Amino acid sequence: MNSLKERENTESDNRLKASDYDLYKSQERAAELAKIADAREFDLRRTTEAFEKAHAALLHARDENSFSADENNQQNRARDIKNSEKGDLIRRSEDELARNRELTAHLYDLEAKSRVADEALAANRREQDDLRFASQSLGCRNDDIRAEIEALEHHCNVLTGQNRELNIELERFVQTDEQIR
Repeated sequence: MNSLKERENTESDNRLKASDYDLYKSQERAAELAKIADAREFDLRRTTEAFEKAHAALLHARDENSFSADENNQQNRARDIKNSEKGDLIRRSEDELARNRELTAHLYDLEAKSRVADEALAANRREQDDLRFASQSLGCRNDDIRAEIEALEHHCNVLTGQNRELNIELERFVQTDEQIR
């Protein structure tokens, strides 16, 4: 019995050793699996962080896309407003060009009238200069004639004075003649 018990004990020991060895292997396997689990947990954390970053980037990109779409819509509205303003400015420009053409034609008419008026004015000035020259000539002749008139008046006054003296002498002569008679 003892031998049987020893054998059983030996078998039990062998089983125990085998169990210990299996336990040791299982513990090593558990340690390896724990390391793999830690590595996978670390990878999972990194993947989760990367996912959260990507999700945040996606949300940020969506916000930027929404902002860009709003900005694009605003720019389209602004462009439409500018295009309508541009159309108004083009119409105003065309109106101004038409008005400019009319004013240019009117200006040419006025310039033609001005040339005619300038020519008439030049002719009138020449005529005025001629008349002024004639007037000056006539003024000089008039001054000469006045001088002659003054000279003749002076001569007349001298003659009148001589006439009086002669009349006085003639009266004396007549009186003397009457006295002599």
